[in-house]
Amino acid sequence: ILRILIDCVATHPMQTAVYATFLGLVNVRDYEFGGETVSHLMRQLAKQLHLGEWNAARSLLLLLADLVNASLATVGSLLQLLNLLLDVCDEEEATQSRRDFYAYMVMSALPLVGREFYEKKELALQALTKRLQLYMSKQRRAPESEVALLRVWSHSEMSQHEYLELLWQQLMRLANNNWIEQQLLRPYVAFDDRLSTALQHALPTLQLPPQRAVLRLRYPKSRLVFRLFELSDAPTHLRLPEELDIERYVVESHILELLQLHHLERKLCAAQLLAFAATKPQLAVEHCVVEVLLGQLLQLPHAPYLPINYGAIIIELCKLQPCKFSQIVAQAVDVLFTQLEFMSVSSLDRFVLWFSHHLSNFRYQWSWQDWESCTKVSPLHPSAMFVRELFKRCMRLSYREHIVQLVPYSYAALLPPPPEPSFKYIDQLLPGAQLANQLLQAIRGKSSVLDIGGLIEAAELDAELKIDVFMQCCLHIGCKSFTHIFAILCKLQPVLQMLTHGADSELAMLRAIGEVWAANEQLQFVLVEKMLKMQLVTARVVIDWIFGQPQQLCYMYLWDLLQSTLKFSQHAVVVVNAEVPVEPPKVGDLLLYAVQCCAKVLTEHELSSELKNTDYWSHWVLGRLLGLLFNHIEEMREISAQLTKIAADWEHCKRLPKLIESYLAYIQ
Repeated sequence: ILRILIDCVATHPMQTAVYATFLGLVNVRDYEFGGETVSHLMRQLAKQLHLGEWNAARSLLLLLADLVNASLATVGSLLQLLNLLLDVCDEEEATQSRRDFYAYMVMSALPLVGREFYEKKELALQALTKRLQLYMSKQRRAPESEVALLRVWSHSEMSQHEYLELLWQQLMRLANNNWIEQQLLRPYVAFDDRLSTALQHALPTLQLPPQRAVLRLRYPKSRLVFRLFELSDAPTHLRLPEELDIERYVVESHILELLQLHHLERKLCAAQLLAFAATKPQLAVEHCVVEVLLGQLLQLPHAPYLPINYGAIIIELCKLQPCKFSQIVAQAVDVLFTQLEFMSVSSLDRFVLWFSHHLSNFRYQWSWQDWESCTKVSPLHPSAMFVRELFKRCMRLSYREHIVQLVPYSYAALLPPPPEPSFKYIDQLLPGAQLANQLLQAIRGKSSVLDIGGLIEAAELDAELKIDVFMQCCLHIGCKSFTHIFAILCKLQPVLQMLTHGADSELAMLRAIGEVWAANEQLQFVLVEKMLKMQLVTARVVIDWIFGQPQQLCYMYLWDLLQSTLKFSQHAVVVVNAEVPVEPPKVGDLLLYAVQCCAKVLTEHELSSELKNTDYWSHWVLGRLLGLLFNHIEEMREISAQLTKIAADWEHCKRLPKLIESYLAYIQ
């Protein structure tokens, strides 16, 4: 029974009152079972703290708190336990994240048992809250440097709170209300007559893992909670709990629990969320659901679950209750759009990916005329960039003509050009045009690989021009589909290998792809990935090619390609002469090289352009670089010394060193 109970509590922390009620009723009949229960739970709590299973440890503490309410454990022994946990906050050598976690453990238990403490141990409760207040106001080092990078919005008009500070403020309001709250599940109240007759157990002493024994463990990092909706956004007949009200914390905790349990099953998750909302008909739970889902989706450094999961759940909610959720989602999207100028780049990119997918499930219907302000601002302004990237993603999921028909004519400047290839050797006056004609005839005539290679070798042109001509011919002939171009590249791979003699020739191949498919970012991405897999180009050359296009660095596709290149390099093994496998460069080395390339283009940009308060190009490049670093925290932690050196070497680059210093402070 106890083993099953531990598993249930770990996955259902907001249901601990149910399990505590069951245990309390059993304890009424069997006192020994109650003693075994508290001993087992305390051993499990110590074990989870030693293993670094933070969520499981917090769930067990919540159950122990509810055991006091169910008259199984004594009030005094729980107070001793909470004070013991809070002693960690006084450790001089403890890390900030270790202190914060133990403070959070204590704070999260107080809403459950605060009223019981208030009625029976008021002075002890006041002493406990004073210790917490001392920690939060004086002992706790300001987390601003760590939290600065996690802000979804760069200004203070949109409400966003550090999670521990927010919970502390909610607890203070609860204390002012004499620890009375109305939203927590308390089934033990119905059995008060029976539970009050039980003999209670003192909790055994807990042995906390010392700081030196858990240096290998990483405690949860700071995170931000932001708000999308104001109280007035809820319908008049529903009440949206205030952000500093403990009700908001309880409702959101229930939503987060359901999301953790069912995020992989969109239909089940949506049904469970709706069922939870139905249990609180007086509250605007639907607004809280959308706010939590989008809050986690846009959370920095990354979303807790796959971004596609959030989108799938929101779509399912809109299908189940179209009259409610479709309107709330539209309301949230409009709020996000009005704040795009202040949104972090990583969050904006995720907003693009989610909303394009969302629109694709609802026939791309949207009130586009409400967003026409984005057509009257700078092309690199966040609202213009968002809409442009949104159109690109929608066209990938549909086709260009369909999207063009749906949006007003005023958006013409933000629509991508037709994704047509550009074959420059149609101009017969260009150097290499004669070779291009010969190659086109040979490839269309299905000449052998040896004959085609002979044509290229016989041409009196420099090596890079030969590569450019050959690549452009291959891309021109295979322009009808992915299948066509892949078949040609695979057939003529020996010719490409023959022409490749180092980084310059590899760059020439990539430049040819960029020229022919300049109007089709998706095809550039796919073709460069194919060249990597065929081992015709190296990851380092791809990075050179990406940062060799500074004007394109503000767009998403190049950074997506960079991320894909790094991911490919994690698992690839290069084969030389079809015999000897060679390990490719480590991802950390490639990341450092990418940061150096980025520093170079940023410095050149600062030298060649006048510095303005709104340097949108630098904003996009730095933001996407930070997003790339966030995706590789573990790798960067191992090479933080080299990253520090890069920041020192490029100190004349005004904004990059500061970004690197803040990032390193966060990941330590």
